[in-house]
Amino acid sequence: MELSLSMYSMHRTVKAQDWSTVDFLQFCHTENYSLVELLAHFWKDVRTELAAVVSAAKSLGIGVTSYAVSNNFVSEDSSLRKQALLKITDGIPIAAELGTKVIRIFSGNLAEGIRYEEAKSWIIDGLKEACREAEGAGMTLCLENHGKLAGKGVQVKELIDEVGSPALRSTFDTGNFLLVDEHPLQAIADLKGYIGHVHFKDFKEQPNGRYKSIGMRTYEGVPAGEGDAGLSQILDLLAESGYKGAYVLEYEGIGSEADGIRQSYNRFQEMARKYN
Repeated sequence: MELSLSMYSMHRTVKAQDWSTVDFLQFCHTENYSLVELLAHFWKDVRTELAAVVSAAKSLGIGVTSYAVSNNFVSEDSSLRKQALLKITDGIPIAAELGTKVIRIFSGNLAEGIRYEEAKSWIIDGLKEACREAEGAGMTLCLENHGKLAGKGVQVKELIDEVGSPALRSTFDTGNFLLVDEHPLQAIADLKGYIGHVHFKDFKEQPNGRYKSIGMRTYEGVPAGEGDAGLSQILDLLAESGYKGAYVLEYEGIGSEADGIRQSYNRFQEMARKYN
């Protein structure tokens, strides 16, 4: 088992110091992190930046385990749903250039005045079209559990089943399940066999936490292994299930992001030692 680092783990630093993706890769090289997840969210101009990022990753010996896009299929406006689809399909050749076959995607979330079943139908239609493109390119789209429409394990499973494509799997975000008041150990039972990508993230319930669950519990991001997600047990269950995909750290705590990431790497190494 090896841990990859999502660029989102440094999002406050990226914004404060105006980092480019190459700057993030330089940070990873300095810290001896050899695997990363990159995000479309951080491009300033992908057309001018992509070649430099590919070159930097190669020269620094850093592999890209996944690429993430921020799509939202939940809109009454068909042109906006088309734009959401393009975010995924336009990301396919970018992911290929970066050297990964895994693209992390979203469903979208409920908005005022939109019925659940209507939103679900738009998501399924959009994912079916995206998967046709992904299948042809040999890519795997991994749907992150996020929000009220695809937040719980059974919701993600339902969407994958209804889309019915081998190109659609689950991004199992260990922390996000807590925000829909579902423990990830329950979710992993529902999604066993569907997981193609893992976000290794921890939250801890705290009175003044920044993240609110749908049941109004408040959580804060903490270094991996210090929260309520049960990460050690999750590693055990994933290993038992034969999961061979990436483990990607997404740190969302307060304070120094670099320090939180370092602590998370140390804890992951302790937890994964018996499997290496």
